[in-house]
Amino acid sequence: MLVPKVSVIIPTYNYARFILEAIESVIKQTYGIGNIEIIVVDDGSKDNTNDVLKEYIDSGIIQYHYQENHGKASATYQAVQKCTGKYIFNLDADDHFFPDKIQTYVNVFELDEKIVHVATPNRLLYEKDGSVEIEKIPLNLLERTFDGSALLQRLYNNNIFFGGGSTFAARAKTLRSITIPAGVDMFIDEFLLLALLPFGNSYFINRPLSTWRVHGGNFSNRNLSKENMAKNQERLLNSSASVLDYLTQNSYDRDIIKIYRLLHATRKISFKESYDHKNGADIFNYAYGVFFKIKPRWSIIWKYNVMSRMVPSIFIPTMRKLKKLLFANSRHSF
Repeated sequence: MLVPKVSVIIPTYNYARFILEAIESVIKQTYGIGNIEIIVVDDGSKDNTNDVLKEYIDSGIIQYHYQENHGKASATYQAVQKCTGKYIFNLDADDHFFPDKIQTYVNVFELDEKIVHVATPNRLLYEKDGSVEIEKIPLNLLERTFDGSALLQRLYNNNIFFGGGSTFAARAKTLRSITIPAGVDMFIDEFLLLALLPFGNSYFINRPLSTWRVHGGNFSNRNLSKENMAKNQERLLNSSASVLDYLTQNSYDRDIIKIYRLLHATRKISFKESYDHKNGADIFNYAYGVFFKIKPRWSIIWKYNVMSRMVPSIFIPTMRKLKKLLFANSRHSF
């Protein structure tokens, strides 16, 4: 039987200290490296990424492409367009695959032409203390084919997200047909699911097959200066706005667009809240936008913690302390 060729894309930026482990995890796949192409797109790294990859580049083990810094979405799109495999696997440069990941995924893809997306629960490795956590995915989504559009409804109606990052793999002919706007940038994981799932079915394998490394260099790291955090949050807001533009311009389901409008508005006021910049006018504008313009269902308002965003900033520190106290007491009560 002909073994399908697969592509593994590794977008990277300043991850020289991690990327070799990512690449080695692909080389050691039980699927056989002869059936795998590895495509690295370097989004303008300022560290020694090129140097640490030199041996792999010279030997032809990887295809290495350098571009000026245009963001993660741009690097991902460039990598996808260079793929020649039947299936495309995303691998963040600071993560790694389990040895049987590709073989297990391909077995699922080959079952049904309508399956465009395969994923698993994530295995989170916290670098600070070495602890491990397994992402929880509802049992009734595992080991079964699920309609992609229905899955999107379930994810956004419940304010949950999984199936992206290094767990994400797609049927190449479908993914390559999608134009990825550079503006979606840091929300590329979310965008890929939104853009891909309407084209077919999804399948979640019931065990982790990749590791998501959580470390101080992650974009979401909170141990940053206020200036850098402000830049990050502005970048995230711009990314969120770009995803919303894509949904509206491509006539997505009205409920999904409505929820994403709420999500974007909530992100904006949450960022102000994190800097104690939220004022009465911000709260009024947010409330007016939610209740008189977006008009989501009450179940959505509850799931997205809308009412909490309307609490004046002066009360938030006290509420956080109370929440921690209640949580601590609840733990001691068992």
